[in-house]
Amino acid sequence: MKKNGNKVVVTVLLLLMSIPNFAQKITIQEAAEMAVKNNKDIKIGMMEVDREQIDVNKSWKQRFFKVSYNASANTHFKDVILKRTGESYQQYLSLSQPLFTGGKLKMGNEISKDNLKLAELKLEKTKKETVLSTVQAYIDVYEAISTLGVLQKSKEALDENYKIQTEKYNLRMVTKPEYREAERSVKDMEAQIVQQQGNIEIAKESLGILIGISNPSNIEIVPFGVEDNFTKSIDLKKDMEKLTTQNTEYKIAQKQIDISRKNTKLEKSSFYPTINGTINYGSLNSANRLKDVFRVRDFSSAAGVTFSWDIFDWGKRKEDVKYAKKTEEIAEVKSEQTLDQVRANMRKTYYQLQALEKSLEALKVAVESAEETYELEKERYSYNLITMNNLLDAEAKLRQSRVNYATSKLKYYYLVSQYGAFLD
Repeated sequence: MKKNGNKVVVTVLLLLMSIPNFAQKITIQEAAEMAVKNNKDIKIGMMEVDREQIDVNKSWKQRFFKVSYNASANTHFKDVILKRTGESYQQYLSLSQPLFTGGKLKMGNEISKDNLKLAELKLEKTKKETVLSTVQAYIDVYEAISTLGVLQKSKEALDENYKIQTEKYNLRMVTKPEYREAERSVKDMEAQIVQQQGNIEIAKESLGILIGISNPSNIEIVPFGVEDNFTKSIDLKKDMEKLTTQNTEYKIAQKQIDISRKNTKLEKSSFYPTINGTINYGSLNSANRLKDVFRVRDFSSAAGVTFSWDIFDWGKRKEDVKYAKKTEEIAEVKSEQTLDQVRANMRKTYYQLQALEKSLEALKVAVESAEETYELEKERYSYNLITMNNLLDAEAKLRQSRVNYATSKLKYYYLVSQYGAFLD
């Protein structure tokens, strides 16, 4: 019985070991959505939006009346030798309603609303940056895999060449240095492939961190593409005009100007008096004994207004207004700077896309030319018209041309995403 039990356990373990780790196919759109869902900076931004909403509610409630409970107990002395003369006690409820604050409460509420909008814009900016980072990480994996494909294709060619060289060497048709060079090229390619496989794992790990995948090795990239002549489908001049209404960075800068202007008004409100309406109810008249303040029949009520006005403060309020105005001026300059920078970056991205569109055509031709050259060099080598080094140089140029084309194409994809982000 015991032996049968052990056999069952071993069988189950073997079955579990034989289950493959299935790859998880993830498109670039799915990766972006997963990153937005799992990114901690976005979670912080969402909490900051919630916090600003609380501040809006708080500032709104400050405009309404407050009810407070007040109590006091005092001992009175006749002179400095502390001769005690008696005691007095008070307790009452007080309702206070702001009547005039010089615009302080109104400005405070408007500023809190602007801060909420600013937090929402910053959250949008964080989401946009997260998506772009994810697109770049996804492309890095794609590029690493594409490069591995190129290397593996080169290895197939080098393996075939090495096989031919081995046969020729055995027949004494090539020299040993040529044979060893063919062998070295295969070993070197194997080393490059191993290194590139490591690069893929590193790139997948970076992508996995962004999208929240615990086992990034199982990520399988889904090939994607965009329109080759993207710049022909857009109008740079019209897109530049849209920046003032659609670009997140510029909208953030403009909102900071609004907040600065309202802060200036808030500081100016300190020059006005504060008037509150009050209603008090309780033991308003001082009682000589503590127990007397709890007698309801002695309770009374009173209504009135309180007036307070800061008359002199050594010019501090004036300095506060100057400081607020200077902050406003700084915000305006920063807004102009942001718009100039965004325009420059958008224009730069557009011209990079234009250049890459032409470059991709040339790189594609370069790959086709390198393929033809390599086939020609193989034939020439078979007739002993060139050396082994010449053949390997042709293969290396073919490999590099394929890598250059794949890398440039993926860079083009990223620039398309970056251009779109300017209007998001």
